[in-house]
Amino acid sequence: MVERKKVEEALEIIINDIAKLTDKRYDDEIKYWLVAATLRIWAGNELCAEEYIKAIAAFNGTEYTVAQFMTALECAGEEDRKLEVPEFFKSIVKRDINNRTNESRDVADSIGRFLAMMALINGDFTLEEAEALKEISDTLLGYCDRKGVVPGKEREHRPEMITEKNTTGYYAKQEKSKKESKEPEAKNSKKENNDSGVITINFNLSPEIPNIQEKKQNFAKVSDPKKEKTESGKEETLESVLEELNSLVGLDKVKNDVQSLMNFIRICRMRDERGMKVPKISYHLVFTGNPGTGKTTVARLVAKLYYLMGILPQGQLVETDRSGLVGGYLGQTAIKTQEVIQSALGGVLFIDEAYSLANDKDDSYGKEAIETILKAMEDHRDELVVIVAGYDDLMHKFIDSNPGLRSRFNKYFHFPDYNGEELLKIFERFCRTNGYELSEETVSYLKGKMEEAFEHREEHFGNARAVRNVFEHAINHQANRLVSEAEITDEKLAEITAADIEPALEAM
Repeated sequence: MVERKKVEEALEIIINDIAKLTDKRYDDEIKYWLVAATLRIWAGNELCAEEYIKAIAAFNGTEYTVAQFMTALECAGEEDRKLEVPEFFKSIVKRDINNRTNESRDVADSIGRFLAMMALINGDFTLEEAEALKEISDTLLGYCDRKGVVPGKEREHRPEMITEKNTTGYYAKQEKSKKESKEPEAKNSKKENNDSGVITINFNLSPEIPNIQEKKQNFAKVSDPKKEKTESGKEETLESVLEELNSLVGLDKVKNDVQSLMNFIRICRMRDERGMKVPKISYHLVFTGNPGTGKTTVARLVAKLYYLMGILPQGQLVETDRSGLVGGYLGQTAIKTQEVIQSALGGVLFIDEAYSLANDKDDSYGKEAIETILKAMEDHRDELVVIVAGYDDLMHKFIDSNPGLRSRFNKYFHFPDYNGEELLKIFERFCRTNGYELSEETVSYLKGKMEEAFEHREEHFGNARAVRNVFEHAINHQANRLVSEAEITDEKLAEITAADIEPALEAM
């Protein structure tokens, strides 16, 4: 196995050697292209080894999640993709043509040796990886031939390097049908034709999580999930719950965080099923953000997802706060907290404004509640998940107040304030849900007011709660306006006007 330190040393050498022959403007491209080439090599192996993810961090020091890495690797392995001749290599070829040299061929050989080393990261060098390496080498050297670069030394052929496939990987690549291969390409890739007819592929291994809208279909096919029936009798599946999550206004980062967590759980379960070591997972979460940003709604959906993935036996959400946990005297708090915990067993206990349990270091009641919850989290680790929520700064202080909290809560989901456009969408959703309509003039008026409310919001802005208050005040104003009219049509009953909304805006 090749250590990460050796990867870093080899990477520095090859980047420096190439950089000496090119302009500084190509420095970033050299690294990005080597990432793409390395992924193309690794995609030639049937299994994705754990060493791959560790080694890829050598390129820029960023640790990527399994989900991020898998997305890039799957994209790199598509048969109709080839690496484009990079601009930095074209510049070296141009230099060779002017000087009648062949340094570009030496660069191609150096890249080949580097990629061979990367192929050996997991202890094997398979025929598929060798073919991928030859494909890349042919692309670079073929470009040299077409441009008339003077010949270099004869290429070395070493079939004895080919080894048996390493069978210790944990991610088996899925075969794609012809129908699937025609689907739109992944978000993190770009394909185009260059002047040589070679298909372009550019990878963006950024720390951003793949968009949930683009990945939800594949994720929903993970396994045969447990099914839950809604009040209407319709079965809920992973796909339907993720669709419900995705339909929420805004919260793009939160949606991606949830998807990333689900992907991580999926891979851990796959490792467990194959008898491999599984990293310790904490399913407990911290939700931070102002009121009305959707924390309770997302917690309810997370509870369903945990249930459908088999993490929890029931998946219900029990919501509480300090008043529901703390008793009137010492000793009663433990009993009261235990009662809430018992009702949540099998699902998620959602504690809103959890920081109030540790606001005062002399608060023995809050301390008693926290210790009771921590003990329950340990005693019922397979049947209880706790999600705590509250304002950003206060929640961080809350978690830091107790070593037990720090050890159990290490996943933070931040819920940002809704902007003016999103606040408008929330108001319109309230209208649709309750059978009200807005004219175009009213929508235009309301949009400006919502943008103004967002721009001048206070520290703890009410977000969707504030919008709900405006809506409720607006329909009250509408009722007062209509009640004195002699003839009230259906259209009038459904319409909310700017005159109804204007006095209601004081509720924000």
